[in-house]
Amino acid sequence: MNLFGSSERSQDDSTPVGDSTTTAPEDRPDPTRSNNPPSTSPTVTGDPPVTVESTPAVRTDGPVDSPPSNESPYDDPVDGLTVTGVTVQVADERRRDSMLRLADQLTIDVKGNRFEVRGRGHVEWECDTVGLRTVVVDGRHARIYAETREVESCRTPDNPAGRGPWSISFSIDGQFEGGRPNALTASIQGPFIDNSGVFATQSL
Repeated sequence: MNLFGSSERSQDDSTPVGDSTTTAPEDRPDPTRSNNPPSTSPTVTGDPPVTVESTPAVRTDGPVDSPPSNESPYDDPVDGLTVTGVTVQVADERRRDSMLRLADQLTIDVKGNRFEVRGRGHVEWECDTVGLRTVVVDGRHARIYAETREVESCRTPDNPAGRGPWSISFSIDGQFEGGRPNALTASIQGPFIDNSGVFATQSL
């Protein structure tokens, strides 16, 4: 995993800094996205949304700190700003969502020097999960990018019931050190996420 990779910045450069929003980038489709997600049966309709608060959660990645310097295309952080203790937790409960009826989404909540990103996204198999892709402070802009990850434990031919897509809920939390950046952008990316990536930006 390359937490400090550079490939995804151009996807969100057009994201305005302002009130928290959820957007999907249009200029950089993920090459791993499947244009024809596998059909599955049975199809379940009318599934209620599953929230992080309502189900037990397990840590799937972290804690991770942003580095003191960044590789291109990110600028180095300024004024000693860092993001520390970034951790992903995924709810145990998953819902089969074969028709992709539940929206992929993110919300950002900031209190003092701490932040929490709550999200919902889709994975291909029931055992798949969410991990961190990038944690950086880019000048005065914090960027926390997560991605869906394949887990081989249930991806077997003798487990057709494990194939989805599945809707999963997750949260990402951490804290700012050295003061607050000007903005926080979070994303969830993956082949079964709407447009391969959903972004949210909160002005600080």
